[in-house]
Amino acid sequence: MKSTQIVALISVSVALLLLRCEAATDLLPALPGRNAPAKIPLPNAQSSATAKMEEAVRQGINKVRQENNLQPLKNNERLAQVARNYSQQMARDNFFSHTGSDGSTLSQRVRAGGIFYWAVGENLFRSRNAAQPVEFAIKGWMNSPGHRQNILHPIFSETGIGVWREGNSYYITQLFLR
Repeated sequence: MKSTQIVALISVSVALLLLRCEAATDLLPALPGRNAPAKIPLPNAQSSATAKMEEAVRQGINKVRQENNLQPLKNNERLAQVARNYSQQMARDNFFSHTGSDGSTLSQRVRAGGIFYWAVGENLFRSRNAAQPVEFAIKGWMNSPGHRQNILHPIFSETGIGVWREGNSYYITQLFLR
């Protein structure tokens, strides 16, 4: 395939993606270095309880997607590690923002994890004094237009979720990827 054909194919695919044409994503070529080694520490879930919460978020979001005739999101463990690191950073540094306490952006954090992507999104949730924050997180995201758009965007095919507990607060980061 000539380079002009590749550029044309990518241009058409990106245009269709912006119009939410999910089938167009099948036309996108594989990203180079997709399996590059991560450059950041890769912690496991903080505890078995937070691991269960991460799974509950994924199941809840996939239920919502399937109710809206969308494919479920596949778990991406490397993306989950990036999400866990960010939830931990927010808990440790006592802040809540899409911009890290170190000034990092979502794109920078994901690339630092050695992850390549076509599209990426992020939903954040923080709760205090809620023993079971998962249901609150999903309801809150679905009631917020930007967060809802991430959940229901057909371009996304993978997700990584990180839950971190600090005292009576839970920090949940859900990352979306294509």
